[in-house]
Amino acid sequence: MTPAPGTPLLQLRDLRVSFGPETVVHIGGLDLREGEFLGLAGESGAGKTTAGLTVLGLTRHTGAHVTGSVRLSGEELVPAPERRLRQLRGSVMALIPQNPAAAFSPVLPVGTTMLRALRLHGGTRAEARRRAAEAMERVGLPAGHLSRFPHQLSGGQSQRTAIALASALGVRLLVADEPTSSLDVTAQAQICALLADLRSAHGTAVLFISHHLALLAGLCDRIAVLHRGRVVEDRPAADLVTAPRSDCARELLAALPGPDGVRGTGTAGA
Repeated sequence: MTPAPGTPLLQLRDLRVSFGPETVVHIGGLDLREGEFLGLAGESGAGKTTAGLTVLGLTRHTGAHVTGSVRLSGEELVPAPERRLRQLRGSVMALIPQNPAAAFSPVLPVGTTMLRALRLHGGTRAEARRRAAEAMERVGLPAGHLSRFPHQLSGGQSQRTAIALASALGVRLLVADEPTSSLDVTAQAQICALLADLRSAHGTAVLFISHHLALLAGLCDRIAVLHRGRVVEDRPAADLVTAPRSDCARELLAALPGPDGVRGTGTAGA
């Protein structure tokens, strides 16, 4: 699955996601290129997570009705059978959820989950063990952590382990759904640095979902702002945070803490 030269890795066109009569996402057009970091911002309830899960083909399990186009390396995913989507999830695309423990079975050591995923997408048991151990070391965790259960890992360690799995699999598209929201500032910075390393090592493109524009501005090449399921801005990150055009973006910036630490004093260009 290699897109033609100049073709985006991910293309969304007239994508609609509905639950019953209510359309919660309607994205006319949005692209993500190889190795690009695209921030998907918006207030709570804007449809950010729904959009990300739809890219992965996961909203069909929640009763959503999906129409339009999601193309990954030119392959149309909306009508793709579940068997094909399972092949792509893990080998080409992956999710880092807001709750990292949700990526692993609570009754199995995290290493067992990683080994199963690696074996599922090819390779011997010995190769899977080697790749898992190397991936853990790349995210700054000892290979011994593979024998731990999810509840034995801190939030930051769980996110590192999820990133290690994506690294071991060598995915080309990573949907990161608020992956730092439950972490302290130091752990947030570490996770962002690891995602940048993943891009350097594998050319991985990241769709980073967050309401925190300052975080996105420091990490992403572009930011698309979602309001009531629609993209109201899609611009280079630095341009958007210094001169927002939409009310939604201005409100998100105004909600950031200012220099005095008080929320509501953050301003564009500050």
